[in-house]
This record gives sequence, structure tokens and C-alpha cells, in this order.
Amino acid sequence: MKASWDIFCSVVDNYGDIGVTWRLARQLVAEHQQGVRLWVDDLRAFVPLCPEADAQAARQWQQGVEVCQWPQPWQP
Repeated sequence: MKASWDIFCSVVDNYGDIGVTWRLARQLVAEHQQGVRLWVDDLRAFVPLCPEADAQAARQWQQGVEVCQWPQPWQP
């Protein structure tokens, strides 16, 4: 059975937060064949790291990672 991960990223400053979680997500996909959903509260910070990304999309696939807008407040 393939494992699946949900990673949550709250962008606090610059690109360190999203940079670390984006690298982890891609590594889990590429090196360990894991399913990954990356939740990001500020997709505008994500676009400089992944220029193909759409800062307005609620859900998108980038480099094998499902990237989702993390809604505030959280909708279970």
C-alpha cells in the first residue's frame, strides 16, 4: 500500500517555510514514491519557487505533488 502525506505550510517570512515544505514534498514523491498533498496558506509565496504554479488555483498538480490552497478558517 502506497503511503499518502498531507503537509501543511503556513508562510511566515520570506521563502524558508514554503521552500522547506516544497522540497520535502518533491523528495517524498521522487525518491520514495509517496503520495503528497501540500497545503499552503499563501500561494503567492509559492509561485517564485515554482513559476508554473497558479497563485489563484484552489488545487493543482506540480511536479507530482498535489498543491492546495489552505483555506482560513479550515474547512474539514
